[in-house]
Order: sequence, then C-alpha cells, then structure tokens
Amino acid sequence: METGKMGKDAANGIQVTFFVAECMEFLRYGEYVEEIASAKEALEYYEKIPGDRLNAGKGIGVHVHDPEEADFMPEFQLLTGKRMDIDILQMMYGFEKYPQVLEAARELIALKPEITVIDSQRLLAEPEVTIGAVEMAEKINEFQRKLDPDYYSHFYPDGAAHVKKIAMQILADKGKNEYLSWLSSGNFGQFPEIREEAAEIHNLLEKAQIQWPETLSPFVYIDYSEDVELEEGDVLPIEEADPLFRSLDQNQVMDRTGYNKTQFEVWYQMNGECSSYEGRQDFGDGEGSLLDHIEAFQRYYLETEDGARMLEYMGKERAQRMIEGAEYVRDTFLPFLKYYCNLYEIEKALKEEQENNKKVPVITDRQEARMEYHRDMFRFIEESRRALSQGGELPKMPDIKDYEETKEKKSYREHVMKEIEEEAKGYNMTVEEYAKNGYEPKEKKR
Repeated sequence: METGKMGKDAANGIQVTFFVAECMEFLRYGEYVEEIASAKEALEYYEKIPGDRLNAGKGIGVHVHDPEEADFMPEFQLLTGKRMDIDILQMMYGFEKYPQVLEAARELIALKPEITVIDSQRLLAEPEVTIGAVEMAEKINEFQRKLDPDYYSHFYPDGAAHVKKIAMQILADKGKNEYLSWLSSGNFGQFPEIREEAAEIHNLLEKAQIQWPETLSPFVYIDYSEDVELEEGDVLPIEEADPLFRSLDQNQVMDRTGYNKTQFEVWYQMNGECSSYEGRQDFGDGEGSLLDHIEAFQRYYLETEDGARMLEYMGKERAQRMIEGAEYVRDTFLPFLKYYCNLYEIEKALKEEQENNKKVPVITDRQEARMEYHRDMFRFIEESRRALSQGGELPKMPDIKDYEETKEKKSYREHVMKEIEEEAKGYNMTVEEYAKNGYEPKEKKR
C-alpha cells in the first residue's frame, strides 16, 4: 500500500502511516492492521473492532517513515479506547522532530470529536493566524474585481477608498458576518477556481485574527437607518460621521416630518484593545452631531433628575453599572473621539494650505520654515493616531514659533560663521586653528 503524505510537513521524504490494533498494550496480540494511508480509513478499521474483544483497549497509532532512520521506524500510540494523552507523548518523545504526528492527531480528533484529549500545553491547538485588515480587504477587493470587472469599475472608481471601506466593515462583527455569508453563498458562476478562491478567502476571514491598522480612526457602522442618506452596512470614519449626523439632524428638524431612527455602532481600538459602543440617534430631535448625541445620553443619566429617577427603577447593581459606563464614556471615550476629530481638522487645514501654495508658490525663509513645520505636523498627527490606538504617550504638538525662531537663529549663526571664516582666512588659519588659538592670530598674546 502506498504511504500517505500528511500535510506540508511531509517534506524531506518523511511520511506518516496509521496502524490500528485490537490491543494497544500488546500490539500484535490480536487484530492488527498497519500501513493505513489516512485517518479516515484508520477510524473505519477501528470502529469494526468490538470494544470488549479480549477485554483489551483498542486504539490507533502512527508510524513515521524517516529516510534518516533506515533501521528504525518511530512509533506513536495516539488513541487508546477513546482517550488521547498528548501530555504523555510529549513527555516521552516530544514532537519537535516529527510535527506530522500532531497533524495526524488533529485529523483523528476532527473525525471523531468525542475523543477525550489530554493536552495541557495546547499543542493540538491550531496556530493562530493573523492578518492585517487592509491586507484582508485587498484580497476581498481583488476577488470582487475578478468576479465582474465592468461592474466593479462602475461602482468602485476609487479602489483605494473601497479597500479602506472593506477594512472597516470586516473589523465590525456584523460587517464581517455579511462578507462571510456572501463568500459562502456559492453564487460565483461555473468556474471551480472562483469557488475555490471564495472558499479560501472565507476560511481566512473566518479563522484569522484581523489586526486593526495602527493609524485607523474609530469608525461608525450603520446597523439600520430610516434616513435615505444612510444605508445598512455603511461605514464612516468618526471625523466624517460626526458632522454628517449633525447635518441630517438639522435637515430633519427643518422638515418637521418626524424622526429618522438610526442604529449605529462606533468601533475603535484604544491601547491595543478593540471595542465598540452601540447607540441610536433619532434625527430630528435636535441633539446635533454624533458626539453631541453621545454626550447628551450620558448627561441624561449623570446630571438630570429624570435620569436619576430612571436609575432608581433599575435597581442598585444595574444602576451602578450604568453610572460607571456613562462616566467612562464622558471622561474617556468622548475625549478620545474628539482628539481624533481635532487631528483630522488640523490635517485638513494643512492639506488645504499646501494646495493653495501649489497654486501660488512663494519661496521665502519664512515659507521654508513653514514647510518644515508642516512635515513635523503630519508626523505628529500620525504618531498621535498610533498612540491613541496602540497605547503610549501622546507626542507634543509642534509650535510654529519655534520654527520661525530657529530660522532666524540659523541665519544669524550663518552670518557669524562667515565672518569668522573671513578672519581666519586673513591670518592664513583654518577655522579650527583660529578657534583653538582663542580667535587670535598665530602670534601668541603677551
């Protein structure tokens, strides 16, 4: 029988085959079959052996066929009865040399979930797969483009913006589930390679730990909305959602046609930990922007008499949780969101100034200092976003006055150095020699 290669680790000529024994203490005492190519086939042999025959413990093991061990075939007993003790195997043999043995164990467990497994070190746990949200979004984006290039180019003219949108959607639980549902629908034509690619992307999206981009702003995911300007599944960075909610609220107030209920989630990463805030704003009640609405909701419970009465009805424990949550939102979460919005406004102003300078370029000492200030400001903005998301101290914001003063000081230093160079040259000395001589000619001072 041809031996089966198991997994990508079946390299360098190493192969693994299964064996099934009626008695795992004396392997060849009763029924015994070896050179079995697959875990599935091994389980079929195993199930056919009556459990009470010879009052022995039937089981399954593996043989490792290693070209470097020509005179010896390593043997690992994996399953005895319905018990698999990985701890003992690790203690006796280890798996460093033959990771294929662990792979064989995983296959058996997947086919027979009722197996009792002893694995205190979690050696059988699948290695955690991580992927960046943008990288995952690019895979989905390219798959969408491949499915229908004409449709894609018409609806997604800005590919980079679409990738960013997908990245935000898959970071939100509901958005991720929508993509998983779409990828598993199987409605991808008659081409097997398309279906296979969809399955691969689905598997990666389902199992991988999606990493939040270091400088991504918090974003708003729309669960549902009665406003025509918002659709279920829409995602907007907080700096865009905040003024948009204000505008939609004002429009509805002016129309006087009732309220447009909007259920939303704010997804964010703070100090390296991803979390979300759920809420509902009724456009038309005059609360204003999204941040205004969130703040008003906390103030209702923390500062108003009606809110205090509501807390009394909740009971002590629930009310305490409500108060603590409102204080966290007021004192930590809202300032966190506002900081992002402020960074965006600063960045927007800098970019507008740069665009104006391109139209009417002016090169002066002051303008050069301003350009240097811009570069440091953009760096400050990115470092701030990274610190807010990943944790750490926020950087100090550059001050334009420092750059103007630096420019003036630099000009003065250059003027003084030029005079010193001329003086040294007049004495046939280098600047270093002149300085070492106390800025005197070669003749020593009396």
